[in-house]
Formats: sequence, C-alpha cells, structure tokens
Amino acid sequence: MVMQAVMRALFQNQDSLPQSSFQFREGQIFYGVIQKLFPNQHAEIRMGVHKLIAKLEVPLSVGKGYWLQVTSNEGAPKLKLLNPSNQISITEKESTANLLQQLGLPNDKNNQSLVRLLINEHLFLTKEELVRAAQLIKQSHNPEDGLQIIKFMSQRNLPFNESIFHSLIASGKNESTAHLLKSLQASLTVEESHLNSAGKEILRLLKSWETENVEQLPYTRQDALRTMKQWLQRTGIFYENTLLSREIQYESLKETIKPLLVAFQQESQTIQSEAKTIAEQLLFRMNGFQLQSSENGPIHHLLFEIPINLGRYQSELVMQWSGKKTDEGKISSDFCRIIFYLNLEYLKETMVDMQVQNRIVTVSILNDSNELQKLSKEMLPAVASGLKELGYQLSSLNFKVPDDLKKRDSKSNIYHSKQSYMGVDIRI
Repeated sequence: MVMQAVMRALFQNQDSLPQSSFQFREGQIFYGVIQKLFPNQHAEIRMGVHKLIAKLEVPLSVGKGYWLQVTSNEGAPKLKLLNPSNQISITEKESTANLLQQLGLPNDKNNQSLVRLLINEHLFLTKEELVRAAQLIKQSHNPEDGLQIIKFMSQRNLPFNESIFHSLIASGKNESTAHLLKSLQASLTVEESHLNSAGKEILRLLKSWETENVEQLPYTRQDALRTMKQWLQRTGIFYENTLLSREIQYESLKETIKPLLVAFQQESQTIQSEAKTIAEQLLFRMNGFQLQSSENGPIHHLLFEIPINLGRYQSELVMQWSGKKTDEGKISSDFCRIIFYLNLEYLKETMVDMQVQNRIVTVSILNDSNELQKLSKEMLPAVASGLKELGYQLSSLNFKVPDDLKKRDSKSNIYHSKQSYMGVDIRI
C-alpha cells in the first residue's frame, strides 16, 4: 500500500531527514570505535559520521569498539568506559549481554536488536531512554517497525513517551483517515444515546459531510484546490498553530474535527468504548504526520494526509512538501518539491513528484499502468497552459512504473545529511 511504503521509507532512510547538530547530553550511552592512537594517551574515536579526540586512562585497542557513557557535559564532555573489566577481547554477543545486564533489561531478541540498532545506527541514548525504548518496542505489533521508530525519535530528539510512539505507529498504518472517519461515524451512531457533548458534535459534523453533494468531479483547477482547502480546514491538522493566531475564530473550530476529537477524549477519560478507541487512533494518526513535519534552518518539510472526494469515490491525498520560506515568512513558490500520493478509483496507487526550480516545473508520475503516458498526450497542452497562467513553465512530464523506481538509488533525494567532525579533548 502507498501509505505504508511511504512511512516505512521515511523511518528507515534517516539520511533523508534533517538531522540536528551533534551534541552530547549527560548520561548518554553510545558505541565508539578507536581509530587511531596518539601520544600522551590520546585517541581518535569514531561514532558513525562523528569523530572526537579523547584522552584515555585505560588501555584501549585500535579497531575495537567500546560502550561509553557521558558523565559530564560541562565544558569538555567527560566519558566513562562501561564495565571496563570485561571490555578487553570481548565478543559483540558478550558486549551486548553485558550492556543489557547493566541496564537491567532481559537478554531477549527484541533487546538484542535494540542494542544492535545503537551500534549500527550510531545512536546516543541515556539509560532511561534505552529502558523506555525497550518497553515501547514491546507495544508494537511489528518489532522491526518499532525499532525504526525508535531510531526516528532518537535522531529527531523526540521524548520517548507512549503518545509520540503510538502516533508515529498510527501514521504508518494502512487504515486511512477516511476509513477511520467512517468507522468513527458508525460507532458514534450506535452509541448516540450515551454520547457526551463533543461526541454529539462530531457525529453532527460527520453526518453533515456525508449528506453533501459530491456528484460532480473536480474538473477544474479551482474545484480541485477548493476541495483540498476544504478538507484541510475540516480535519484541523494545523489547528494548534491556529490557536496561536490572534485572528482565530473559535466558532469555526466547531466545524473542525481535530479539536472535537481532543474534547471527546478529554470528556471520555473514564469511559471505554469503540468510538473512543477509534477517535484515539485518528488523533494518533494526525499527530504522527505533524511529528514528521520539520524545520531545519530555512528548509521546511511538511507531511499530511487528508480525505478527498473524487465524485462518488472517496480516497486520500498524502502530500509531502519541502522548500524554503521567504524573508517575510511565507512559503516560497519559486523553489520547492511536492510529492502527492493518491489511491485513485481506476488508476489505483499513483505518486506525482513535482519539482520547482525558479518556477520551472518538472513532473514525474509513478503508476503501474503502461498506458498512462499515451492517455495523457491530449491533456499535456492544457497542463502546460494552466501552469503558464500561474507563472510557471512546464519543463518535462515523465512517467515511470514501480520497477523503474526500484532501479534508482534509494539514497537519491532532495535531502542531504552532512558529515561532521568534532575535535575536542574528552577525558575518559
């Protein structure tokens, strides 16, 4: 499924995400490899793409890895060697067992995988974070997905709590927002006589959307844009930011699903019901997309999913946007990349990758059909004309099938992670 593949790629290919600068925190545990020995008991230690110069007080060997912990972050960070008596000529299996023993964690398959994740992905976690990560992984149906989310949370410096973990899990599930909204309406209808005020408002809103006339397909650009804006407002994906606006109209929040879901959960804290469970999953899913949106200096990344009606067919639009903001704080329309993921009635799973450079547009469409390119020839002049009206020039329109995409280097994308070198004196 499109959504599941998108989310798995985002979690697994962390070099495609903006990384925060390297900085130690007190209590962090990491795996470092001795690269070189220098006079006066100094050595070069490598942790993935990072390097540091450390002063050693215990004998360490070139080419060997060691578990180290930050004991102080005041001035030059200080490190200690974990379990030094067992570090010489020790196997990776024994090293993993020793670390888990010090953490008070069982030496089971999931925890062994967590330790390997620290080694292979060069993560820096405190003892408390490691213990919490082990607990969270147990709550995921697929431990491998749980590990990738732990990696994502670590590299984004997100708190290791259940709400964030379950939000990221929910955003990668195939159960779409549209399907969850339908399920929620059905459950609320069954429970209607026992609903609190927020639950009644949600049911009213969902019923009003259901009765709208959706017979006409959005043939024009204006209709498509109106539909997208309408559903963005309805879902309330960005309503937290709206709360900070001085021009907020609180009455409009009654027509927005997310704040009503929050109120429904708060009013139902002591109640267990199917509707409450579905509402919780909806909130997790919406929050999961927000957590994956980020800001890295002038570069902004935005990811969201909204239901969208295409005639009688209801689907979802998943949009991934990356670009800069202008000096005035507005989104630059001259340089950006937008990727749309759609599940269409006849074309099925479709991805549209649009790159804009100085208002020159290149579009790539990924779809299983080999006939799509032929069918699109008649529409191409209209596409070029429509873009020209908006001040853009269509450079090329390319079509690919999924097999073509597999041949591309999975590392090639618009995001780049930068290696860094940290040369500091650290006393171990």
